[in-house]
Amino acid sequence: MPTTRREFLMMTAAAGGALSLGRFEEAIAQRPQIPQAEKPLRILILGGTAFTGPHQIYYALARGHEVTIFNRGRTEPTVHREVFDRVEKLVGDRDDNLEALKGREWDGVIDNSASIPRWVRQSAGLLKGSVDVYLFTSSLSVHADNSKPGMTEDESVATIDDPTIEEVTGETYGALKALCEEETRKAFPDGAIIVRPHLIVGPGDRSDRWTYWPVRVARGGEVMAPGTPNDPTQYIDARDLAEFDIHLIEQRAIGTYSGVGPLSRLSMAELLYGMRAVVSNEISFTWVDAEFLAEHEVAPWAEMTAWLPPVGEYAGFCLFDNSRAVAAGLKYRPLAVTAKDTLDWWATLPEERRTSPRTGLAAEKEARVLAAWHARQAEG
Repeated sequence: MPTTRREFLMMTAAAGGALSLGRFEEAIAQRPQIPQAEKPLRILILGGTAFTGPHQIYYALARGHEVTIFNRGRTEPTVHREVFDRVEKLVGDRDDNLEALKGREWDGVIDNSASIPRWVRQSAGLLKGSVDVYLFTSSLSVHADNSKPGMTEDESVATIDDPTIEEVTGETYGALKALCEEETRKAFPDGAIIVRPHLIVGPGDRSDRWTYWPVRVARGGEVMAPGTPNDPTQYIDARDLAEFDIHLIEQRAIGTYSGVGPLSRLSMAELLYGMRAVVSNEISFTWVDAEFLAEHEVAPWAEMTAWLPPVGEYAGFCLFDNSRAVAAGLKYRPLAVTAKDTLDWWATLPEERRTSPRTGLAAEKEARVLAAWHARQAEG
């Protein structure tokens, strides 16, 4: 058994191909509704092993496409491991080693891993002329103004005074992603596809930014819910995003799309009560207003995940318009499916990973803030 990811990448098809083929065919048989594409394509994924990538690979293979992945060979996938003996693996580095991509041709590229413009400039510059379409995975954080509900893809994007900055922070992330989009369009003026996801969720999530909620709901008891029941929230299941990406490449649907769901407006109450529907336990929700949470240093998005107070500069951040993406073919699985599948996947992780989530509110802090809230309420 390989001891490192690099050794895993170097395994030959002969060593495990037959077994992997069987597992893949078995997995595909469980989803017979995936039809074959009209035309098989050669698709290159820059990245491919983290979160969305394995879902893209799975769906692309199920559609009959050939897949190549390019990465450093350091990240072990946590979902769809059965597919990785079915893809061509190229090892390199976005930062300084693109040699493996030279002299090759593909029908489409999905760039999952770039966060600074230089990386896109180098990879897109190398691949233009040998690739038909280039899909860049951006972010809805590119918007310059998040205060307006109903924002479309045509709103202005964030800018940065020094475009050569490569330090990715909360202040630079959106503007750097916007510059990455610009580099994509420069290199592929007739073949650029930009997809701007919202919070990406579901099986394989390495951030726990949404996973916190189904896990917390499954634990039961008194759950502290943020803001008001009517506060909006948005997200995109990684599998829906992956299938949309492959669909856009198949259709050569050039353009920019807000990759956000669900189909219609969703409130925090609907989110949490929808998750409750997939578990069976003793549970109650206590809604604690944003001002009180701020007083007790409970951070929106980081601790109260998937939620921002819908006021001021973030009044529109969970109310993006998704009509262009829906018209282009973006489809959504039900909330209950995403929540249940996330819980099932979470249960497969090692205990030390599950006991140390990367985001979300610690149980001790939740209990402390709830006690303070009840004391405040009792005072009248």
